[in-house]
Amino acid sequence: MSGPARRRALPAVSAAAALALALGACTPEPTASATPEASGTPLTVVHGGQGLEPAVAAVLSRHLRQGGHAVTDEDGVPLAQPAWTAADAHTVAVVDTLRLAVAADAAAVLPAPPEPSPEPTEGGEAGDPADPGLGLPTASESADAADASATPEPTPLPDGEPAADAAEAGRVVERLLQGDAEAGASPEPGDAVAVLGSSAGVLRLSAVVTATTAARLELDALEDLNGRCEGLTAALPAGLAGDPEANAALHARLDRLAGCRPGTWREEDASAAAVVVADQAQLGLLSATDPEIPASMLVPLEDPERVLPEGRLAAVGAPDALDDDAQRRIEEVLSALNEDGLRELERITTGADALPPAEAARYWLVDQGLEDVPEGWFMPRDSWF
Repeated sequence: MSGPARRRALPAVSAAAALALALGACTPEPTASATPEASGTPLTVVHGGQGLEPAVAAVLSRHLRQGGHAVTDEDGVPLAQPAWTAADAHTVAVVDTLRLAVAADAAAVLPAPPEPSPEPTEGGEAGDPADPGLGLPTASESADAADASATPEPTPLPDGEPAADAAEAGRVVERLLQGDAEAGASPEPGDAVAVLGSSAGVLRLSAVVTATTAARLELDALEDLNGRCEGLTAALPAGLAGDPEANAALHARLDRLAGCRPGTWREEDASAAAVVVADQAQLGLLSATDPEIPASMLVPLEDPERVLPEGRLAAVGAPDALDDDAQRRIEEVLSALNEDGLRELERITTGADALPPAEAARYWLVDQGLEDVPEGWFMPRDSWF
């Protein structure tokens, strides 16, 4: 069977699989590309198993091996401990800076919004029991209130500090590395650990709804949710929800800066897109590069005030211990991980039709022009579809 054909322009992975099978009937088995003989002390690429970290680790491992660098494991090595703590002269760690920064310093990534100010009532201060205006409403007043409740009443939104952008999330990671270096023994000359580089594309936490919900509630931006979330179920990644401090900070920012107080929250180990499509949740928080957003015609809500944070994928290691070619190959992968590259890598490594890590890494590198197309592979161009 032929190697996997490019499927980016097709509406669903299943359609791509059918195309690949059809091509496989008329093309020969691809010959394995020759891998240069490995040399030097083996490198290990590690990751924490979160989000796209495993996929990027497999891509880096393969691209380094294709350059003749010895690598201990073609898929990358998952760690139970934070991956960045294992980085050294012979170990490169792949980290999601947003997840890492949220876990390390939630207050810096998700600054606390201003406390709501009490609103005075007519004829007296808010909550004044002596205020005659706080008596029981008449029947007509109750009816008027019921009519008014049919249209949600927006909450006045204060000006809050924006959540961390990708640069700030990166600085949190750099502070972690610096603090670890200061707390431990001085590294050998050339073994100091630093961020080797970051993905060109941003991992932006985005609020999404279905096109139907967006049209029904007239939603374009996050602030349009103001007063409309009480009856909604919201879903977010378990990696964020699992940290109580980050969870509380995220809820508070949505509440006070967007006026959104979902009636129910649920955690999702995978993408929240599936439960939004199935209407098990009406609001999902997920990466803006999630391939299910275009595939399922979900609507990302604009976030001009950056209520929600962002980050990047980064490689951490000892730059002085890596030769120029290894550093160049790491940078090539990170540069290709722009928004399209991130979306494509996630598409081929998640869901029911996910490719095994090593196969996905090979396909992605060929697709990005970082590896030659093997003999027998057929790579259709987007314009054909």
